[in-house]
Amino acid sequence: MNRFKLTIALVSFCCLFLLACATKVSAATSVILVSTVATQPNLQQTITHTLRTNPNLVLSDIRVQVKNGEVDLYGEAQTGFQRALAQKFLENMDGVKIIRNKISVI
Repeated sequence: MNRFKLTIALVSFCCLFLLACATKVSAATSVILVSTVATQPNLQQTITHTLRTNPNLVLSDIRVQVKNGEVDLYGEAQTGFQRALAQKFLENMDGVKIIRNKISVI
């Protein structure tokens, strides 16, 4: 019975650790949002800053073009997951209507 309790405690600790990590990532990305109504240059700067400073993304030569809330992403990612993650971080950002992810995987 002692091993069973130890296993339950270990699994619980792992779940709490993963939850804490996910919360930290979420908090880090939401701090960058400046205002609810962003103008196009500010939106472009915010998106670029979000993608370049996120420790979960490894993107090179990242370029962002914004026009009327439509965002075009250009650059290179190491994996398809990194490419998709870059888009996910921008989906709920105020002012973003459409995202065209043109990041290539190297």
